[in-house]
Amino acid sequence: MNWVTGALKLFPVIIAAVTAVERMVTAKKGKEKQDEAIAMIGDLVPLIEGSIGRDVVNEAEVQSAIRKVIDAVVALQNVVRDLVARRATVAGR
Repeated sequence: MNWVTGALKLFPVIIAAVTAVERMVTAKKGKEKQDEAIAMIGDLVPLIEGSIGRDVVNEAEVQSAIRKVIDAVVALQNVVRDLVARRATVAGR
């Protein structure tokens, strides 16, 4: 179960990395931004890996899963942004 705890600790790190990249890296798009987030996560993860006792971020399957989580976080942010914009437009009528 130790790996589950470690995996769950990755979620806030992923969300923080996506948020930071969205704010700081405006010139890049898509995979380039995702690569920036992956690099940031890689810098933050040693603490998590220490708590589960193994190197997980450099495993290909974990990298793939992290990229999918990043895609999901960005998709959710985009949906929320669009909904808020639509509601603001409707309220302004």
